[in-house]
Amino acid sequence: MVGIVRRMKKAIVLFSGGMDSTACLYWALQKYDEIFLLSFLYGSKEDKTIDRISKTFSSLLSLKNEILHLPFLEEFSQKAGSSLTKLEKELPRINSIEQLDEEELTLHTAMEVWVPGRNLLFLSIAASLADSSKVPTDIIFGANKEEGTTFSDNTLDFVNRMNKALELGCLNQITIQAPFHDADKKDIVRFLEENEAEIGLSSSCYQVKDWTKEGKPIHCGLCESCQRRKRAFIQANINDPTVYK
Repeated sequence: MVGIVRRMKKAIVLFSGGMDSTACLYWALQKYDEIFLLSFLYGSKEDKTIDRISKTFSSLLSLKNEILHLPFLEEFSQKAGSSLTKLEKELPRINSIEQLDEEELTLHTAMEVWVPGRNLLFLSIAASLADSSKVPTDIIFGANKEEGTTFSDNTLDFVNRMNKALELGCLNQITIQAPFHDADKKDIVRFLEENEAEIGLSSSCYQVKDWTKEGKPIHCGLCESCQRRKRAFIQANINDPTVYK
């Protein structure tokens, strides 16, 4: 993983409430004096979950947060036929964690949930927000090796190219950091466990429909994201605090 010397800088954490962005949050807590959570809602089946978990963690850790609504991205996503935003379209399922190794299948499911230019847009908006400040700012982004196998906008190459663009596109000193770019989900689970993160409050599920009394999202256990979460805890040999339907 990438290590950074502690600096008196501000961090904007792109926060969806999943394990990756939750790990980014706990990583940033160790390195920055000011942390700001930035979340996006765009008409997806995850909107209510993202909204709730962002507020939960900002309250739990006494952090500022901003939740931005992007209705135009919902429109673009529906035009592309993404099952994340087309409410009448069922999300793809993977029947077992063993199927996660089937490249053709996972590429198909990735295209089914693809939202046009999502990470490109999220990072650009975060950079615009950071550029409005006179304080040097890092944007903390949850790109990781496992997601990068099916999504090219989750790779270090993507991050490096975005940083080159920010050098020309912003006046403020802004850098995108991807501390888990070379990590698998099991590595992320281990990091969260080691740092005593509230993993059970995070959500990997595309279709959370209910919550426990303790505020934990109840995962469907069937979507690809849930299967990856299950596998990560098994491979990390760590007890899974997730509630599955």
